[in-house]
Amino acid sequence: MTLVRTQPGRIWRITLARPDQRNAVNAEMLGELLRALGDVAADRDARVVILSGEGRHFCAGADIEELAHATDGPDGIDYGRALEEVMRSIADLPVPVLAVVQGGALGAGCQLVVACDLAIAATDATFGIPSARLGVVVGFENIQRLVLTVGPKRAGALLLGTRTISGEEAADWGLVGEAVPPEDLPDRALAYAEEIADAAPLSVQASKRGIRQVLSHLSVDREVEGFRVADFDMMAAHAFGSEDLKEGIAAFRERRDPEFRGR
Repeated sequence: MTLVRTQPGRIWRITLARPDQRNAVNAEMLGELLRALGDVAADRDARVVILSGEGRHFCAGADIEELAHATDGPDGIDYGRALEEVMRSIADLPVPVLAVVQGGALGAGCQLVVACDLAIAATDATFGIPSARLGVVVGFENIQRLVLTVGPKRAGALLLGTRTISGEEAADWGLVGEAVPPEDLPDRALAYAEEIADAAPLSVQASKRGIRQVLSHLSVDREVEGFRVADFDMMAAHAFGSEDLKEGIAAFRERRDPEFRGR
């Protein structure tokens, strides 16, 4: 079954296609998404990518059932690496990627939006990264992107306070470029993409590269002031093997509040 649908053209369309699971991301979908981005990179006629979700939601985050099985082995760490590889591929793509968000963009879905060059959302869309409600740790580079996008206090509200915000709030925060009524979203997104596709390709590509370069210079070095990303990665790995993560997943499945014990 195809989990990522593509439609090539000057305006490429990449669509997350697990609507019955609210487009929750699993390892197979990440692989297909990575291949789709590679196809765009190889297409010299591509000018812009529209990334969207089929059905009512953009992406509800990680596939909880797959995550539950992954807690018994190293697959969860591999999942995090695969997600990060997708994010880097979006950054490295010569052409801009426009996220078009309806419904929920939660967890990995919200991180995908942050990784994109541009984003537009329905006013009633929902954004959040409820990692602390599950007991997982967001990857360091994804935290960097989030902080650079919305600032440390708002990043903290999403990551520490597990706050969810609407499309309108996301526009105010700078998480998306604009929010429009749900019924206007498809037409506005296409018009936005057409504006980019009609612009001078060399100018657009150079501007994307310049913006990404600025962001890379603002990012924290992998070792600075005693902080090492390897140490952070060890913390993330410890959390992934914890009893708390198993409790967070069980609570999510049983629709109850988790009881975390810090172990």
